[in-house]
Amino acid sequence: MKKNCLSTLLFVLITLNIYAQKSETKELLPIDTTKWLCTYNYEFLQDSSNQYSLKSDQMVLHIGSHFSKFICLINVITDSILYLNQDRNLDPHLLMNMYSNSVSGMRGSLMSLYTIYKNYPGNGMMILIDYDDHKFYKVEQPMKMNWKLNTQKDTVILGYTCLKAYVSYAGRNWVAWYSPQIPLSDGPYKFNGLPGLILKISDTKKQHCFTLNSIKKVTYNQPITLQSVSFVDITAEDYNKIMKNKMVRIYGNLQSGRITGNSEEAKSAVMHRLKTINNFIEKF
Repeated sequence: MKKNCLSTLLFVLITLNIYAQKSETKELLPIDTTKWLCTYNYEFLQDSSNQYSLKSDQMVLHIGSHFSKFICLINVITDSILYLNQDRNLDPHLLMNMYSNSVSGMRGSLMSLYTIYKNYPGNGMMILIDYDDHKFYKVEQPMKMNWKLNTQKDTVILGYTCLKAYVSYAGRNWVAWYSPQIPLSDGPYKFNGLPGLILKISDTKKQHCFTLNSIKKVTYNQPITLQSVSFVDITAEDYNKIMKNKMVRIYGNLQSGRITGNSEEAKSAVMHRLKTINNFIEKF
């Protein structure tokens, strides 16, 4: 019961923050239409010094004709609700109830609150980061990764024969399993450029792992959207600093009493947990 209470409090802090930010956006613009929809389970060690700090999030990869978008499931729901509401001007309380009901029982992590666009703009990646000081941040990077391919058949995932590939990226060594049976040169997070969809990828220390749960061809109109707001350009290194600052802000709000509603014991435990969120996917 205590563990569930702590998870719920931290979840509410995160998701209310997401909703508040996105509700202030001017508009969500359609930039492409989803042709393939892939869902991944993202497992990661939240605390690099604690092998029992394993967490997981559900992530979604939208692949269109020109662009792709990788985003956590909670943000997919938020974007969908806001996009549908743009011309309806529903009551904010009704929107919040819609959101709360949609994400009931779900969990989210500060470590996956980003949106990654590939091939946008041009042949690069754009990573958008929401932040709780009413600013929106953007990282632009080239897409090219220096893969080393192993052309021997290795395993089968979801019925697809997979081959292995290796890459060093952002301070970690990675092993990917991709399938030429799915001719989509894309994958979870920033990973791309293989002759087939990446079905699974893990760093060699097994601290971060993305595994495909499902893939389907989309036959209805599902737009890939982009927020029409002003972004502050930052570097990938700055991203880690921003996320640490976000946790410091939440910690400070808990400590000062600006966030209330749970027991002091629960808030103290969440404050301790915030301190253990240190194992970011990219190491600098």
